[in-house]
Amino acid sequence: MTPPSTVTDSTPGQRERILDAAFTLMADRGASGTSMRQLASACGVNVATLYHYFPSKAELLRSVIEERQYDVLLAQPPLPDPSLPPRERLAGLVVLLWEGSLQEERIWRLLLAESFHGDASALSVGSELLATIEAAVEGWLPGLFPELEVPPALAARTVTGQLFALIIENLFRPEDERATNAAVRAADAAALLFPDVG
Repeated sequence: MTPPSTVTDSTPGQRERILDAAFTLMADRGASGTSMRQLASACGVNVATLYHYFPSKAELLRSVIEERQYDVLLAQPPLPDPSLPPRERLAGLVVLLWEGSLQEERIWRLLLAESFHGDASALSVGSELLATIEAAVEGWLPGLFPELEVPPALAARTVTGQLFALIIENLFRPEDERATNAAVRAADAAALLFPDVG
C-alpha cells in the first residue's frame, strides 16, 4: 500500500480534494494563517505534492476561487418576475444576486479579509471576480430590461456596486435585519436607474 506522503498526481480527484481542504482551512484561518504544511497534513500528502499542483500559496488561493466556477454560474442570469414593472424587477434582480452571494459568504469573507490585509493575490483575484460579475450583469441587462435608458455598462456598475456594498454592509448587521436592508438598498438602486418608471 502506498503511504499518503508519497501519493502522486495520478491519484484521481486529488487536486479537487486539496482545493476543498484548502478552502475549509482558509475560510477558518485566512489564507495568511494557512500554511502549506498544515494543508499537506489535512490532505494526507507531502508538501512537495502540493507544490506540484500549486507553485505558490498565491496560486493556491487563485485556484480555490476559480474552483467555484463563477463564470459558469454567471452564464445565466437570475430571473426576476417579468410581470413586475421595471423598477421592481431591477430591485428583484439585486435581491436575487445578493441572495446568491449569501451561498458564497465564506468565499467573500476570505477575499475581503485577505484583501484588507493587503494580500496581493486576494486583491488580484477579487478584482478579476468583480470584473467577471460586472461583465455578466452588463450582458444580462438589455434582455431583462429593454426599458433601460442608461448605457448597460453604467447600469451594470450601479447594480454591481450595490451588490458589493450589500455584501460588506450586511456583515455588520444582525442576521434578522439583512433581508430588509437588502430590499431597501435594491429599491434605491432601482430608483436611480428607473427614476420616472414605476
